[in-house]
Amino acid sequence: MKEVYGYIRVSTETQAERGYGLTTQENAIKEYCKQHKLKLIEVFKDEGVSGTEVNRNGLTDLLASLNGIKTIIVMNTSRLWRSDNAKVMIKRQLIKADAEVLSVEQPTYSIYDKDPNDFLVNGMMELLDQYDRMSTNLKLAKGRRSKVKSGQKGCGIAPIGYKWEHNNDRPVIVIDEVNAIIVKDMFKKYLEVKSIGKVQKYCDEREYTTQRGKAFSAQAINNILKNSFYKGDITHSDLNVIGQHEPIINKIIFGKVQALLGRNKRK
Repeated sequence: MKEVYGYIRVSTETQAERGYGLTTQENAIKEYCKQHKLKLIEVFKDEGVSGTEVNRNGLTDLLASLNGIKTIIVMNTSRLWRSDNAKVMIKRQLIKADAEVLSVEQPTYSIYDKDPNDFLVNGMMELLDQYDRMSTNLKLAKGRRSKVKSGQKGCGIAPIGYKWEHNNDRPVIVIDEVNAIIVKDMFKKYLEVKSIGKVQKYCDEREYTTQRGKAFSAQAINNILKNSFYKGDITHSDLNVIGQHEPIINKIIFGKVQALLGRNKRK
C-alpha cells in the first residue's frame, strides 16, 4: 500500500468559507485515501495562515519530511498556495524533492503540467536564486580575504600537522602535535636523502599516514614540502601574509628545502 502525507490549511478569511474547515479537509483526505487504497501516514496542518505566505510551520515540516514518502494529498491546491509567487516557490521545492500532489477536488491536477502563468514568475525566481548564490559567494570571498589579510586561515581543511579548535566560539588553527612530528620528519629526511621517492619509502617504513589513513603518495609529500603554511605564511589567491598560527618548520629549513626541490626539478 502506497504511503502518503496529507496537508490541510485554513486562514482567518477561509475559516468562514463553507466546505474548507480543517476537519472537513482532513475527512475528505481520509476518504480519498480509503477509496484509492493509500496509507495516510500523517496530516500536516497550518491554522490561521494565509495561502499567500510561504513561511508556514506545517508546510515547512511537510517539505522537510519528503524523504521516502513523496506523495501529498490535499483537498484542493488552494490549500497549498493562494498566489502565483507562493505557487511557484512551493512547486519548485516539491519538484526538487521529486514529489507529487494529488487533489481530491482536482483529479487531473499535476504539479508537472506546464502552466504559462508560471513562466514569468519562475524566471524571476531563478534570477533571484542566482543573485542569492552570487551574493553569498561574494560575502564568503570577502570574509575569506579579510581573514587572510589579518593573518588567519580563511577556511577549509587544516593541513596535516594542524587542526581546528574553537576558542570563545571562534575557530582557530593550532598545531596537532602528533601529526606535526610527521611533517618535521619529512622536511628533515628530504634534506638528508635529497629524494622525494626515498622520503616516501621512509614514511612507508614508519607507517606514516595521511589524515584519511592512507599512505603518502610522492605528490602529497611534494605538496607538503612546498606548503609555506608550515613556515608561518598564509597564502590565498594573490595574497601572501604572515599568519597568526605557530609555524612547524623554521624559515631557514623551509628555504633550504625549496632550493633543493628547485635543483632536483632542473635535473
